[in-house]
Amino acid sequence: MRQFISNYATNRVVWSLLILAPLALLLLINPDSVEAHVKWFVEFDVAEQPMPIGEVLDKTFVYMFIASVIGCYLFFLADRYIYEEGYLAEFDKKLKLFDGLANAIMRVAAGIFFVSLFLWWALGYGDSFYITPELKTTAPFVPWIHLIIGLCVVSRYTTPITGIGIFLLWILSVFQYGMFHMLDYVIFLGIAYFLTVSFTSSKGWLKSGFVVLFACTGLTLIWASVEKFAYADWTNPVFEKSPHMLMGMSPSTFMKLSGFMEFFNTFILLGAVSVVGRLVSLGLMSIFVLAIFEFGMVDAIGHLMIIAILFVLVVRGPTDARNMLVLPDKSLFTEAYFMTGLYYLAFVTIFLLYYGLHYLSFAPY
Repeated sequence: MRQFISNYATNRVVWSLLILAPLALLLLINPDSVEAHVKWFVEFDVAEQPMPIGEVLDKTFVYMFIASVIGCYLFFLADRYIYEEGYLAEFDKKLKLFDGLANAIMRVAAGIFFVSLFLWWALGYGDSFYITPELKTTAPFVPWIHLIIGLCVVSRYTTPITGIGIFLLWILSVFQYGMFHMLDYVIFLGIAYFLTVSFTSSKGWLKSGFVVLFACTGLTLIWASVEKFAYADWTNPVFEKSPHMLMGMSPSTFMKLSGFMEFFNTFILLGAVSVVGRLVSLGLMSIFVLAIFEFGMVDAIGHLMIIAILFVLVVRGPTDARNMLVLPDKSLFTEAYFMTGLYYLAFVTIFLLYYGLHYLSFAPY
């Protein structure tokens, strides 16, 4: 079976297409509407009942899901082939040693992010908020927390204070906005943990920091993709102001496509073990950057940390923990089936969790 794959691998054009197809599909979507967080720009009510599952699962949804499953299988067939053949393996391995650079990227990004939050309030651009633009607060001490934890990244010995400060801001947000709302921002728990353990010289703690950081980032993006299905109507005011984003599609179809693309690209980013993962990271990072041109400073500040994390994935790459998803004794086809099965399981699980937790959080008793 390996020989069968090898014979076809001689056609490099085919393999290049298989590798780059997900990125090409991702870039076909207008970046301004895919990655801008709708809650930052429109009125919304998180307690509002989501669209009934029966209305979400229409014919368009089913076709897109089938297409995403096929795309997932083809991607991991190519990814595992590149990994097992060792293409650019040494280069990839050397980059994984750049823990110090990755740490510096996160510290600098966190410093800029939280000092910007302080200046946003201090210079009168708008109301203060905890960690993202819709999490507004009138508490007078919050901007000063931003300033303190933003300055604490200057030294690696005080960087844990930044991590602890982010934990505090996230918890305060939970008290004011509720746990379900804050599940949108699990990424900040990953950032907080990473910065808290970043001062240590223990390789084990540093590795755990990267694992938690990448996992929380993936969960945040996947969670946001389900929101695009459940609350597609929230984006309608954005489309009314900027109809060019729809590219001729109906708002409903566009939001379904956006949701699938976000889920699909996040999943393959989390599951890729070859150097291709860096290309996926670069594609996602580019889209978040491009979205700033449409949505401006609010989007730039709000997405700064996720851009930094994706940049870390480009420069440093994933941890060895991702090798748990590799089946070295199985055929490439079996590995691709395995990852496609995980894709199906992850999609169904997150979908049901979103609706289930919303019901438990807001259902009348």
